[in-house]
Amino acid sequence: MTVGTVWGRGGAVFVPCGMTTASFPASFPGVERVPDAGQLAVDARVREVLDRAPMLHSAVDTGRGLHVTPTAFSWSGGALWVVTTRQSVKVRALRRRPRVGLLLRAPGYDLVLAGEAELVDPVRLHGMASPERVLDMPFAALRYLERNYKHVAGVLRDATLGPGLVLDRLAIRVRPNRAVLLASDPRAGANEVLTAWGDWASELPVDPASPPATAKPLDLNLLPAAIRPLVRRPGAACLAWPSGHGPLALPAHWRGNGKPSDADGTLLALVGGWAGGPAGLSMDSGGYRLASKRGVLIRGTATAHRQGERAQIALTAQRLTTWEGERSSTVPA
Repeated sequence: MTVGTVWGRGGAVFVPCGMTTASFPASFPGVERVPDAGQLAVDARVREVLDRAPMLHSAVDTGRGLHVTPTAFSWSGGALWVVTTRQSVKVRALRRRPRVGLLLRAPGYDLVLAGEAELVDPVRLHGMASPERVLDMPFAALRYLERNYKHVAGVLRDATLGPGLVLDRLAIRVRPNRAVLLASDPRAGANEVLTAWGDWASELPVDPASPPATAKPLDLNLLPAAIRPLVRRPGAACLAWPSGHGPLALPAHWRGNGKPSDADGTLLALVGGWAGGPAGLSMDSGGYRLASKRGVLIRGTATAHRQGERAQIALTAQRLTTWEGERSSTVPA
């Protein structure tokens, strides 16, 4: 099995990813191509993911690197809706760079989406200028509450109550212009690309440099005690990866600290993600209660390294961001 690395203080964490080589056909045989991403929700498999995915991961470009975290979501009017705070990293990034990558995971499937985000602020009337937005909002709000009432109740139970709890929030609306549906086997950490929507201007990879020869795991002492099990044990992860279409949120499987983690090679080639650059890897857990939500985001720069028909992703860790309920912190790696 091919492995990649996340370099930290004097060492690295394995974060590899499979990838097709320059011999992979440009036509991607076996992958169904649909030119119009507007037809996305016509597919019954996509509707199943939209209905059953518990959370959504969104990747944004902060200007200092890629940031990816999970959040509750809903689908309404042909768009995905997310509610967050005005001063969140996500909102500050999208004000300057609206391109966003999304990942939804449901039993049996992963759905990768790309598009441009629109900030909708009913309090300050931002993003409400068109009649379409005015008509969208009541239906979108009802659908969001219907889908996420347990998350909303969990936040109300654990968060600091006050007028700011409502007034400090706005909505993010994303109408996807590109998408990829993958079959997923979470136990094996394996994926298979099934269908692609929109214009993925894929480029065949070039010969990269040879991979690093040595690697060390992350220093767990840099993480709060409650976060360390996420790094120690295998599980699902989200890889924030750069592309010509903006930041992408790609499915990955973390094999444990110091052990290889995999992402699908055909997917990486399809979306033109060979070059590398700013990247991140996120792992999280939790239920509906705000106090139960915790996670870690490893951020840095990455390069992809070919090894036969696989590839290594060498992610140089620069910062570690952790969150537990309402609390979050970032430390140098």
